[in-house]
Amino acid sequence: MQIGFTLAESSVSRPPSPFPPGGPNVLMVVLDDCGFAQLGCYGSPIATPTIDRLAAEGLRYTNFHTTAFCSPTRACILTGRNHHRVGMGVFPDLPLPFPGYTGVVPPEAATFPAVLREAGWVTWAVGKWHLTPRDHRGPAGPFHSWPTGQGFDRYYGFLGGEESQWTPDLVRDQSYVDPPRTPEEGYHFTEDMADEAIHMIRELRLHQPSRPFVLYWATAAPHAPHHVPDEWIKPYEGAFDDGWDALRERTLARQIELGVVPEGTELSPRPDWIEAWDGLDADIRRLYARLQEVFAGFLTHTDAQLGRIIDCLTELGELDNTIVIVMSDNGASGEGGPHGSTNHLTQINERLESLDRLKDTVHTAGGHRGYSHYPWGWAHAGNTPLRRWKRYTLEGGVRDPLVVRWPSAVPDPGGLRTQYCHAIDLLPTVLDLLDVKMPATVRSVPQMSVDGVSLVPSIADAGAPEIRTTQYYECWGSRAIYHDGWKAVTNHVNQFNPYERDMIDGSVDFQADEWMLFDTERDFAESTDLAATHPEHLAELGARWDAEAERNGVLPLQDGPAYLQNPHLIHMPFAGYRRRYELRAGERLNFQAGPLIFGGFTASAELDSPLGSGDGVIVEHGSWIAGWAWVALGPELVAFIQVPDRGLRRFGVPRPAGATELGLRITEIDGGSSVEHFADGSSLGSTTIDAVIPFISTANGTWTTAGYGRAFPVSDEYQPPLPLAALRRIVIDTDASTLPGLDDLLDEVMRHQ
Repeated sequence: MQIGFTLAESSVSRPPSPFPPGGPNVLMVVLDDCGFAQLGCYGSPIATPTIDRLAAEGLRYTNFHTTAFCSPTRACILTGRNHHRVGMGVFPDLPLPFPGYTGVVPPEAATFPAVLREAGWVTWAVGKWHLTPRDHRGPAGPFHSWPTGQGFDRYYGFLGGEESQWTPDLVRDQSYVDPPRTPEEGYHFTEDMADEAIHMIRELRLHQPSRPFVLYWATAAPHAPHHVPDEWIKPYEGAFDDGWDALRERTLARQIELGVVPEGTELSPRPDWIEAWDGLDADIRRLYARLQEVFAGFLTHTDAQLGRIIDCLTELGELDNTIVIVMSDNGASGEGGPHGSTNHLTQINERLESLDRLKDTVHTAGGHRGYSHYPWGWAHAGNTPLRRWKRYTLEGGVRDPLVVRWPSAVPDPGGLRTQYCHAIDLLPTVLDLLDVKMPATVRSVPQMSVDGVSLVPSIADAGAPEIRTTQYYECWGSRAIYHDGWKAVTNHVNQFNPYERDMIDGSVDFQADEWMLFDTERDFAESTDLAATHPEHLAELGARWDAEAERNGVLPLQDGPAYLQNPHLIHMPFAGYRRRYELRAGERLNFQAGPLIFGGFTASAELDSPLGSGDGVIVEHGSWIAGWAWVALGPELVAFIQVPDRGLRRFGVPRPAGATELGLRITEIDGGSSVEHFADGSSLGSTTIDAVIPFISTANGTWTTAGYGRAFPVSDEYQPPLPLAALRRIVIDTDASTLPGLDDLLDEVMRHQ
């Protein structure tokens, strides 16, 4: 380098490019709640031609494992560390002040996109995130646990655990945005995800033709709610009429033919709490089959959207320069319960829809009016030939599909890999394939050790020795440990849903838990418990689990919502909720910030001028799936409550056209609610209804809106946005006399369980 007096008198060597020119791209696809046997290339009759093609041109792993739950697995995938070590022991919706359950991935556990961004890759996340604590998800942040704070340059998707595919609560980078189209205009979230991914790739290539990218494409599918256009459901009409028992038998035969399970594998027994298909009434069979048809259409639709991205890469000539990895985050979901649902918020509110109601509403499944999930018999079939499902550390919860396509490293396209591996192994595998070393520091933060090991030896050689010999599991109190081909697992039943703990065989007391023992090399489906015949192996594995629990910060165990077990430890999000909220007309409040309105609340509306005769929404929260609204409508002032398992309740009073102050008080009494309207300080009338405002009106995101309604209304009697022009502000008070302190608030939460 020579620095002269002027630029013309100076010289310097051209600095190296900050971008690795032409380096491989990474496309990581994370499916949500897709079971071991729900992809075509793993034996399913459900059409997944894109993933099947990737498998035929790459590899299928048949011994890949996850944590049995979404957020913990995603933390493992991205960080390469065990989930409790990075604060994601369960999920971030109910964080706890213990190291394993903070709900925040620490900077000492940098994600692989964060590492690759420092090495010159552009990094994008599109889709479901669910690695941000509930009280961090509001539009004011804090943003350090959002995707842009965890190594991604750009983000588009939703922050929580599940969403309506028709009206998702979207975030772009660090701002909430509305979907680009309405459902009536053909909007669907998975299609939007593909649009966004393709736009990102093409825009990059337009401006930086050789810079490599990382695309983390994490679908909300096939997680409930199962939402898909009807034309994707129609091909499956009648396809599942012979039921889940027959589906398991056909699937196993196909799996053996494909080689994804060993010859001689037998089905794990169907437990007693799953009904025999042949014993069901014909109308019940049709109901259950329809819910599975919707699921199948949803999964095929998702595969087609991935196909659009693959087509884009092919058109650009970049498919063979892209490492493509497709996986699921846990086994198929049994959260639909014994009968399934057309409004899954019923189960989230810890109730079951009646069969009569399901029959009356099954026509809504898949569409704008539905929020459906299938019965757990289909989850059992979706994990063929394994036992149990999501949230359990039996193989049905933790053994999942993994497809890897990378022509430069795969010597036998279409091959199978049987080596035991885990989600934590993906970070070191990606870095190894890219020849990038894990740095000791990332952005000046010293890094904790990585738990995963590279799968590259097994990618290169089907006969490579096992690279992982030990792995612990813990999910909602379900515990297991794998070591050298043996696996020990508890019979613990989690306490998340009352119908599950009442119906499923097993222990609901940690002190009474029993451990089962399986020889996984000879017993693929965990059919034979060897605890009594090999007590020495069981004792050794028990000691190993204890050691791993200590090393990874697993304790204290929890097997249901934390506020049920020790309400005084739950510091987020309930402690952040206020009693009084004031919204000006046109403002909206993200539900992550409140208000927490069960038990009772008062809403007061101040108007700039007399109410008059015009229609308008005063305040709205939720939709026709669940929620409440207060609307000036025709000759009435109307309060609406939409209850997931009961439908719409309304109470209207004659419109007080000359009023400038309006009031609404709803108070829970004896399983129902007292509803009273006010105008200018005087009561307009009251009644009692046989419903309460749902404890949870949304599984992830919605808003309390002042003076207008959003895409899906609480009632069909009004059409959004229907603004109320006269509204100045609304004040919501969650009734200080009913809930005078945090302890009482938490007691109220407990009373609703």
